[in-house]
Amino acid sequence: MADHNEPNDVKMQIGIMGEKLKEAMPVSVQEFPWKKAEHILVDRLFNLIQEAVKWSLILFFIFSSVSDVVYTFSINRELIIPVALFVGCLVADFLKEISQELFHRSEEKDLKWHFLGMYCIFVFVKFMSTWFATLPRVFLLHVANGGLMQILWLWRNFVEDAKNKQETSSASSLRAS
Repeated sequence: MADHNEPNDVKMQIGIMGEKLKEAMPVSVQEFPWKKAEHILVDRLFNLIQEAVKWSLILFFIFSSVSDVVYTFSINRELIIPVALFVGCLVADFLKEISQELFHRSEEKDLKWHFLGMYCIFVFVKFMSTWFATLPRVFLLHVANGGLMQILWLWRNFVEDAKNKQETSSASSLRAS
């Protein structure tokens, strides 16, 4: 019976300590808008994570593209590069159009997830190309590079358009004031 009451005693002691700590805090700390600070911190952390993901995807594209070009030159198949890059860009545009048709809600956040999903598809193509013979492998590597390049370009244009819309809406709201 004594063991059963012990957790309640611990909870009661923790509650008493919390109340004493709250009483010992200065009024300015008690009146601080903690919820607003929490939301600001979460927003900043989310933006930081987005930037980290963006730059890691860009670095992956750069290093893997350079590696693929060096590999292609080493096996003397460099004429495949422009054709495969072009095919990759076309496939990326095709996937973008399909995703916009399937998901009519092309809000900002949804569109970012579409781009990330398409990026993952091309990364998957890059990894799957290792199981093919030399010529199809080289072609698929550069198709994936072209798709990744096009998606990064579309993502960049999307971010710039969103910033321009935000600037024009803030400028028009300032004029209305």
